[in-house]
Amino acid sequence: MEINPPPAQKPIHWRLLTTHSVVCLEQALQVIRWYTWQWRIEQLFATFKTAGLNLEATQLESIAAIQRLTVLALSVAVRILQLIQERDNPDLPATIAFSHQQQHCLSSISPTLDGKTQLQQNPYPPSSLPWATWIIARLGGWSGYKSQKPPGITTLSRGLEQFESTFFGWKLALGQLVCTP
Repeated sequence: MEINPPPAQKPIHWRLLTTHSVVCLEQALQVIRWYTWQWRIEQLFATFKTAGLNLEATQLESIAAIQRLTVLALSVAVRILQLIQERDNPDLPATIAFSHQQQHCLSSISPTLDGKTQLQQNPYPPSSLPWATWIIARLGGWSGYKSQKPPGITTLSRGLEQFESTFFGWKLALGQLVCTP
């Protein structure tokens, strides 16, 4: 129940319906915790679908191949969700989602993505996760203005795809690309 409702308002009494047995406070808190994960799970599935990686468009026919593709896509989907969920937490390092080599590449391309005005420049500390997210979002077509809607699944998916291509070329140009037969 709402503890401090607005003046002249009745407190809201929330009820969470579940099929799980709840007989104590710990069980109630566990069910609530599970319920809070629902949105993250929905975002994960949206990332797999048309808004992000578009796994539904695969032309693979065998179940085993589709399962392998899904497992491979999971790491990309998790990275996208990390960028979305922590895009405003400057205390988190970019190493959560990007290797040191990838961060070096991000540092190299970052100046090309800054706009001419202060409003269109990356406002986050270098090497933080929001700093990297800002760069990926710009690569995905986001304008960079804080007044705009924050970048979502589609923009970050496009941005990561663009970054991976750029990173491949960057490693090739530096002679760091190692191909094994």
